[in-house]
This record gives sequence, structure tokens and C-alpha cells, in this order.
Amino acid sequence: MINSLDINKYTELYQDFLHPNPNINYHAFLILRKEFEVKFISNLLANLNVEDIYIRRKSILALGRFGEKILKLIVPLYIDTNNTTVKVSCLKTILKVVVNFKLEELTKDEMLVVDLALKDGAAEIILTVISILRQLGTTGRNILMKTCRDKDLLKAKASISALLEMRDHAVDDLLDELLNDEAIDPMIKEDILRDKII
Repeated sequence: MINSLDINKYTELYQDFLHPNPNINYHAFLILRKEFEVKFISNLLANLNVEDIYIRRKSILALGRFGEKILKLIVPLYIDTNNTTVKVSCLKTILKVVVNFKLEELTKDEMLVVDLALKDGAAEIILTVISILRQLGTTGRNILMKTCRDKDLLKAKASISALLEMRDHAVDDLLDELLNDEAIDPMIKEDILRDKII
């Protein structure tokens, strides 16, 4: 239970957290994380649904600094919502944690979110989950090698773009195979050929 003095302190710090000055923002974040972690995290998670994109972005960046423990809260939030904004915010939070903490693998529950996102039709969800896979080393590469053949052109093109940044022998062999596959969309082949020319 937070007393009235603490509530006033929290409110002031939270306003500083939303301040555009990065030094003020980060200093407030450190204190909020240390002294008011539970309330602060609750606030940040609630912000994933606000219309104000500035507040959403600040909250995603902050959640990404908490590490893997925050993903345990993000997974049910993603699964339990039908709101695209919340889903994208959850995926961007996962991406921040993966990048900030150099994760190369996700848990079974976290990969369930990835799988659900890959089946979603929303463009921003697809692009964000592909960005996550691009960061996941061999695990991500193996999934992208399947999604690059998807009938959804956006998903296939995004997967190819990601694979072109993860080049190894397996990817090079796949790209050559795709170029010779008559079932592959010409636009996908153009992307591959353009990279080869460059």
C-alpha cells in the first residue's frame, strides 16, 4: 500500500519519466524501477493501450529495460486481447527485451506469441514479429526460411529482407532454390536478384 506522501513522489517521478529530456526521463525511470517497481510496471502495461503514441513508445522502451521477467506479463496480455494496438505494443516490447538483453531464444510461451503473430493478418503485427525473428539467431532463421514461402506477400517479402541480413550457407542455398522455383512470386525473386546485384 502506497501512502499519500509516496503517491505524491510517484506522481512527480512519473511526470519526469514522461519528460522529453532523456536525462530527466532516465533518472526518473531508475528511481521508479527501484522504489515503485510493481506500480510502475502496472502503469507501463496499461499504457500499451493508450492512443498517445509518445506515451506508448516511452512505455515500450521502459518495459524493454526490465528484461525477461517482463515477458511473463506480456505473453498473457497479448493472448487475451483482440486490440491490434496492444498486440503490436506487446511485440515491440518483446523485440526491445530481445535486443537489449541479446536473447537468442525465447521460452515456449513466448514462441506461442510469435506463432500467433505470424498467423495474424495485420501488417504492423507481421512486420514486428519478423523483426523479432531476425534477432533470434538460428531459431529465427529457421522460421523465416519457412515464412518466406508464405502466400501472404508482405510476410514473404519481409522474411526475405530479414534473411538477406542473416546470410549464411543455408540462406544462400535457399535463395538460389527460390529463384528457380516457379511457384515463387516474381516480386520475391526481384528482391533476391536486387541483393545479388548489389
